[in-house]
Amino acid sequence: MVDVNYVFLLSLSIIVIGFILKKLNIVTEEHGKVIAKIVFNVTLPAIILRVMSTLEINMALILIPLIMILFSLGVLVFALILFRNAPREKKGLILMTVIGFNVVHLAFPLVEGIWGAEGFMYIALVDMGNAITVFLICYLIGAIYSPKIESEGLEVNFKYIGKKLIKSTPLIAYIIGLSINFSGAILPDFVMDLLIILGRANTALTLLLLGIYLNFKFEKAEWGLIIKVLIIRYSIGLTVGLILFFYLPFNHIYRMIILIALILPVGLATIPFSVEFDYDERLINMMVTLTIIISFSLMWILVLILGV
Repeated sequence: MVDVNYVFLLSLSIIVIGFILKKLNIVTEEHGKVIAKIVFNVTLPAIILRVMSTLEINMALILIPLIMILFSLGVLVFALILFRNAPREKKGLILMTVIGFNVVHLAFPLVEGIWGAEGFMYIALVDMGNAITVFLICYLIGAIYSPKIESEGLEVNFKYIGKKLIKSTPLIAYIIGLSINFSGAILPDFVMDLLIILGRANTALTLLLLGIYLNFKFEKAEWGLIIKVLIIRYSIGLTVGLILFFYLPFNHIYRMIILIALILPVGLATIPFSVEFDYDERLINMMVTLTIIISFSLMWILVLILGV
């Protein structure tokens, strides 16, 4: 049986190493951007391609990305109603951060460490649905409510958004992997071994990246807004996640992955989105840091209580 505490402590140690390296100025957040590009364009696509090309597709698996998309749409509608009178800039920032999750950097290494190949298969499908939420819905919301668009009198460029989505390396890996899967083709052993080797680097790089991006310089001015976002994310995520955990007719690992998926942190992609669309980058950085800490702690507690 896997020692859950050992896996979490090991992961936490790597995150702390990343944070210490930043504090000692050995690496900076600019270096983190380079690591993020390697993860996004090399190690993550390698894992996705390997998993998707060998996946045995069934209705239970198809349900996972659908749950993620429907959950995010539901939370989005709720937030739109709740913050319908909020200023444009605040509304856009809130809507971007109440939906979408950081699946790759926190869930991938922890899930693989605890549940191995089966757990990773499920979390990869979680990320498939989450990718649509983050890179399509969140990006679109960011563009629609952007202060830059309002102040400069610009229009939302849907063509540009479409091109950006199509060029997403992980999305391309999903499409290629599933195409190989549906065609019945089998990747050569050399290619599979190459993907395995590249994929092994993903765990260390993603956890180090979390440490590099941790920022504990919190401002008091926007705590009211931050608390509202945190309450929405975790109250709805925990409630829906626990309901699905106890009532879905699937195996324990499947249900645990769904539960964990719905309490993951704010996606790191919101940081470059905030820069591109002229939102408060500092505020989103605060949300990312806080949700990483909260989600890591919640995951640890839930896995210990509900088992592996």
